[in-house]
Amino acid sequence: MPATCRIDTEKYRAVLFDLDGVITDTMGLHYEAYRQAFEKHDIHVTPLEVYLTEGMPSMEVGRAIVKEKGARIADDQLRVLIEDKREIYRALAAKDAKTFPGVPETLRMLRENGIRLALITGSNAKSVAGVIRKVGLDDAFDAVVAGDDTARGKPYPDPYRKGMERLGIPPEHCVVVENAPLGIQAAKAAGAGYVIAVTTTLPEQYLKDADDVTGSFADIEECLARRPGR
Repeated sequence: MPATCRIDTEKYRAVLFDLDGVITDTMGLHYEAYRQAFEKHDIHVTPLEVYLTEGMPSMEVGRAIVKEKGARIADDQLRVLIEDKREIYRALAAKDAKTFPGVPETLRMLRENGIRLALITGSNAKSVAGVIRKVGLDDAFDAVVAGDDTARGKPYPDPYRKGMERLGIPPEHCVVVENAPLGIQAAKAAGAGYVIAVTTTLPEQYLKDADDVTGSFADIEECLARRPGR
């Protein structure tokens, strides 16, 4: 297991996963969708600008990009732009969405150990449903909280709190797996017992508030596996 993994596997009873960049290798698709949608308005975005806002609902990401660029786009125009982004993303994801290596096996291992599973994401419900269906995980989670399920998204604790409530597991018995700083903040604010970050989209320097930082989903599987005698 990773050298820094200090988790007490007898304590946790649920694992709550972010979707994009944790379960599915789709953050690049989100970036491409934002790039194409904003480029129509002569606004050029970088991957880092998108990745650092990951976890927010799409409208909030859009507002953050508009503010960062000093652009002038009214909210009604931005809603149209964001819906365009979503349509572009869905088309890309329908063709190219995939899980990271080891994801189905890890989820199966956790369920066999009696661990409850949730998916907590800033993506809207329609996009989430399409992606998890495409990668064959539509029955893998006990609870799903999408971006339109809470009034406030990450970095507020609301999405993770809702996921914990739906699972019926106290926060201190929950592990969260994230890949973005806003998600880590949200998990910590929700009282999660342990937060693991994976460097799939951002380097470790942006993820230092997590309890553990790993380089791949394989490390996460090692960290969460329960072993005889433990």
